Amino acid sequence: MAQTSIKGRAMSDDMTKDKPAAKDPAAPYGSADNPSEFDILHRMGSDEPYFIVRGGDPLSDALVELHAYIGAGQSGAAHDTLERILALTSQKPPRPVGSPKYRETFKISVSMERYRETHGRSH
Repeated sequence: MAQTSIKGRAMSDDMTKDKPAAKDPAAPYGSADNPSEFDILHRMGSDEPYFIVRGGDPLSDALVELHAYIGAGQSGAAHDTLERILALTSQKPPRPVGSPKYRETFKISVSMERYRETHGRSH
């Protein structure tokens, strides 16, 4: 299989294809059956760490919104969204520090930082 270089990374041809066609255009936008225009799961290298926020997570929409505002440089809107996230999290006791899921999240974060240090930004 031919290799193509994207942002200095070798990727196989099957990872460089455009957004996959929607299996079900009526499915929620951004789902596996109706991927977003910028969906990258089919283009990622198998060694790139990732973290998925699912739609059923009580903070999912606010976390994605926060990411969008930060990326767009809209600090006021980002601050407001962060305030909303903090208010939502204050309504439920936090996960204990010793929780395996808590520790795993930080482990993924460290993997992402190290990956970016060796591979650069992916966009």
